[in-house]
Amino acid sequence: MSHAARSDSAPVSFTAWFLLGLLALVLALVVRAPASLLHKALPAGAPLSVSAWGGSVWNGQAAWSQGDTRGLLRWQMQGWRLFTGRVVADISNQGAIPLQGQLVAGPGRFELVAVSGELPVALVQPLLPPGWELPGVVQAESLSVSRGGLRSGAWRAAGGRLLWAGGAMQFSLNGMPQQATLPALAMTPRLEGDTLVLALAEAGSGLGLALVRIAADGRVETQLRERLLRYNPAYRSGGGDPDAVVATVRQAD
Repeated sequence: MSHAARSDSAPVSFTAWFLLGLLALVLALVVRAPASLLHKALPAGAPLSVSAWGGSVWNGQAAWSQGDTRGLLRWQMQGWRLFTGRVVADISNQGAIPLQGQLVAGPGRFELVAVSGELPVALVQPLLPPGWELPGVVQAESLSVSRGGLRSGAWRAAGGRLLWAGGAMQFSLNGMPQQATLPALAMTPRLEGDTLVLALAEAGSGLGLALVRIAADGRVETQLRERLLRYNPAYRSGGGDPDAVVATVRQAD
């Protein structure tokens, strides 16, 4: 009977050792793989130019640029997190734009966690409606967003906020380009079900300017308040409630 028990346990022991050896092999390949392999993972038409890859996929760096803004992004993977089925990397940026936080990727999940520092607007463009352009950089304060995938999927978490120093902003209204010179903005993300809601308000007063809703399927709905349109020199206000929603724009992803 003891012989039967030993026979039954042998395949289990072999399988465990085989899986452990396979995992060790994968880790060894990742540690030695050059960081430049990640270039293939960048989406087509990425808003940033990335070059000068260095180090490995596990612990590496890459130079990036957007216009006259440049930086050096560094990352360090957390090895033990692979046992949970996720890739977790601590990220930081050196140069004119300081930044730190975490990037988490796993089956059906993509997360930015506790990101603080300055970000090129191109990096937060997926959170803005199509046709919107904010020049310069935005300041992230403990920004966290989680989605079912990199470019699509249900939104699962949102927190922190983004700050913009103000200036000339371009936006789209009924398919027509518009421009407004705005004061400093605070943009606060939150969830409504599996939809991400981004509330735009004046940073000083907290008065609302717009709401942006990004659904799980990529559809974007933007509600503009009277207060925002008053910053457009071409807009003729009727003297109504500045908090009233005067335009709703729905656009597909």
